Amino acid sequence: MPANTTVPLTRASNACESCRRRKVKCSGSQPPCLTCTRHGFECRFGTIARRGYSEAYVQNLVKTIKGLEEKLEEVSRKQSSTPFIGPPMNRDAVEGDSEPAREAEMPLSPVLTVVSGPAFECSVRTMVRDHVDNQNSHSSPATSIITSAGNGPPKQSQWNTAATLVHGSPTPELISQGQSRQLFETFLSLMGVNQHFVDPRAFSDSLDLLYQDEPTRLRQMRTLWYTQYLLVMAVGMLIGSPSESPASPPGTSFFAEAIKNIPPTYELGSHGVLAVETLCLAGLYLQWCDRKHDAYVYVGSALRLAMALGCQLPHDEQQGLRSEVNHRVRVWWTAYMLDRRLSTGLGFPPGVDGRQLRAELPRPFSGYQHPLPMTINIRIAQTTDEIMASFYGNMTITQTEFVTRIQDTLHNLYGIGRSIPSSLAMDFCNMTTATTRTSASLYLMLFQAIILCIRPILLQRVKDKVQLSSDSPPTRVSPVINRLCLTCQDAATKSIRILSTLRTEKRIALFGYFDLDATFSAAFILTMMGFVQGQDGAPPEGLKQAAGILRHLSRAGNHAAQRRLDELKQFYEQVWSSASDTERQSWLEEGDSSLGGIPFTERATLDAGGERVFAVQDESMTTSAWVPWQMGPDQQANPLDFNMPQSFEMDLSHEATDIYSSFNDPTLPLTGVDDVDWAEIGKIFNLGGDR
Repeated sequence: MPANTTVPLTRASNACESCRRRKVKCSGSQPPCLTCTRHGFECRFGTIARRGYSEAYVQNLVKTIKGLEEKLEEVSRKQSSTPFIGPPMNRDAVEGDSEPAREAEMPLSPVLTVVSGPAFECSVRTMVRDHVDNQNSHSSPATSIITSAGNGPPKQSQWNTAATLVHGSPTPELISQGQSRQLFETFLSLMGVNQHFVDPRAFSDSLDLLYQDEPTRLRQMRTLWYTQYLLVMAVGMLIGSPSESPASPPGTSFFAEAIKNIPPTYELGSHGVLAVETLCLAGLYLQWCDRKHDAYVYVGSALRLAMALGCQLPHDEQQGLRSEVNHRVRVWWTAYMLDRRLSTGLGFPPGVDGRQLRAELPRPFSGYQHPLPMTINIRIAQTTDEIMASFYGNMTITQTEFVTRIQDTLHNLYGIGRSIPSSLAMDFCNMTTATTRTSASLYLMLFQAIILCIRPILLQRVKDKVQLSSDSPPTRVSPVINRLCLTCQDAATKSIRILSTLRTEKRIALFGYFDLDATFSAAFILTMMGFVQGQDGAPPEGLKQAAGILRHLSRAGNHAAQRRLDELKQFYEQVWSSASDTERQSWLEEGDSSLGGIPFTERATLDAGGERVFAVQDESMTTSAWVPWQMGPDQQANPLDFNMPQSFEMDLSHEATDIYSSFNDPTLPLTGVDDVDWAEIGKIFNLGGDR
């Protein structure tokens, strides 16, 4: 019998780093391999070990390291307690030149304090990546530059301190009872339906006591409730009042006085859930004033305090009256949602691991708003957290599992959209449909979650087009990828429709309520889609309306909106530079004259008694129609329809490699944070270089 001369297929003994990172097959040919050649990735060999390590193995290593560090600390402590006999040492030398002296004072490594969960997994991945980067740094200067640009930690946005809001602010005078009541109603109309910051009944009763008589007033002003009152008034002013000073947003003096009156940390627990509410309100105001780092600190403290008080426990395990238990559960979920959205916006880890929670969703209860809008809001926040934790930079799962999770997430978002009740649902096909602030906010947050889930796929198309040479034929885009990008675009377009309506009805939040973030996020998508679709000489449809909204907020004193508008201008002038100067001036400089900026006195008038009265924005102001604009023929299909599941039930398995690589491309490190991802795209277009 003749010998079998067929050469068996063998697995490549040495795969490149890019294929190992993306968990795909590698041809092993070097350099470059066939997979990297097809996708245009940087191809390198020999610096990442093949073997992965289990969590138990890493935990054992951490335990060993901790034991060794404890012994080292004990030895250092014994040496420091032994009297030194000899000439006096040079203090400057000890403080300036002695490296061991500085190392002895350093705390234990942060990884030793990390428990199992997303934070632990993130820390381990960071340690491994840093180790690989250190190895790569010794290879060659060129390799060092590529590694630093591709795998280095993303730049975080600059800490805009809240000290400027507090220092130098005058003590505010107590406003009239009518003004206080009106600002409280303004606060409840926007913040009291899908979130729960205060018990409206208890707050209303305390408000009456504040104006009952002088002794009662002085007694109320010495309580933590008065600090909460100042914050509610500050947020109420911030919701609908333009800034009276270019240096400070509305309500600054009330906020500054409240911050000065917040008790020290060791006293907060004695105030119970009222302290949690106060910290959440402080974080809310800071977030709206573009002080997100400080807001992250305050909200994180509120979340931990709520856990210490047991607010996250199931209803039946909490003690107290049913109304008190329902109130605590709703306050807990409000702190949870604030924390999730702040951590998403900053790219920081959340304050609590959701996998360890046993909290129940809010229940219907007499005297409180129906919990359904809040429940939908919670589900959106949970899904957003899952997107950030599982999709961005997560190389611990295979591409098949990765794409399955994306498909499940899109299906989950589709289910959330379908669960919105008819009283809050929007008919985007009927351009005369009015809306409430509650439904507008729910849809905006839902659309932002959809954008966050799909955006890296669109940005990968942008990168591919930029790197495509002028004489090369255009790359064919699969129907599935194109459908996902159109779904992302439609979510952005509908977000701008909602925001334009709120602006027309004068119900858009001038300094917060996620309106600014939603506007820029949608404009980000519309700008990228306009580029990949190859529109010549004109911006993509909807971008003009987004610029008009940003200008509207800027003219009210919102400096963050002006920065966003400047970034859009810079991108437009480089990408659509063929547009005529006249057309560029029509929306970049002057804006839409029919929806121009508002005067600073529009929202605050004087009543007959000469007191300042703030316009109350309630859910009954729904008479204005949608702001229509012309849409291109390819947008008439309306792919984002929650009554039509095609956009959310597509089979993504055939595009698993491309989808996986979009989220894990070492040459385009994306984080899900608008600022950071916009900066990464700016590097591709050489906009401002490193930011």
